[in-house]
Amino acid sequence: MSMGIAQREAFVDGLRVPDQDDLHAASVSRTLAGMKLFGTTTSPYVRRVRIVAAELGVEVELVNTATEPGQAALRAMSPIWKVPVAELGGELVFDSREIVARLFALHGRGPLAPVPAEANLVNAIDAATDAVISLFYLRRDGVAIDGTPFADRQLARTAAIWAWLAGPPRLSTTAFGLAEVSAICALDWMEFRHAYPVEGAGLDAVRAAWRARPSVASTLPRA
Repeated sequence: MSMGIAQREAFVDGLRVPDQDDLHAASVSRTLAGMKLFGTTTSPYVRRVRIVAAELGVEVELVNTATEPGQAALRAMSPIWKVPVAELGGELVFDSREIVARLFALHGRGPLAPVPAEANLVNAIDAATDAVISLFYLRRDGVAIDGTPFADRQLARTAAIWAWLAGPPRLSTTAFGLAEVSAICALDWMEFRHAYPVEGAGLDAVRAAWRARPSVASTLPRA
């Protein structure tokens, strides 16, 4: 026996099958779930996670690992002793890229625009960030690194990456995505730590375009 539209809807309602409105409501509910994040207020990788979380509406409880108790908590839970580490969805997640991927899987991308080459862009930005971070910590530990072949390679790699990103432009001043987040976090950290001459990176327009965005302005690196 065939059923009309009204009869079919009544039949489905009787089965309590969730419709699109139900699924959307469940998604919004999950978005309100919080995350405990272990890291510092200066780390560019911790900041990447904080910006993404803010864009998705996920509340973050930051455990400051720059303090002795915070560092002890980090080392007790992570064998690699690196930030960020997140307690997310009942699991411990290491590394900012993986934490961001989990956030996207749980909550969608929200307003963060995806681009086809995003993974390559972020890989390049992270290579520049890691190169400058390595030099920063060696200098801070008293190693006379400047002028060595190792330092020259790191600086040349960083300059090549920024030049590749800047022209032709591969980052956007009109669409805010993970690549833009990553570049802003890296350059702001380099400027904050006086670790690299960011004025030569050629990405001033990108930084200026997003400087006032709440997720960016509220997470600026600070000691």
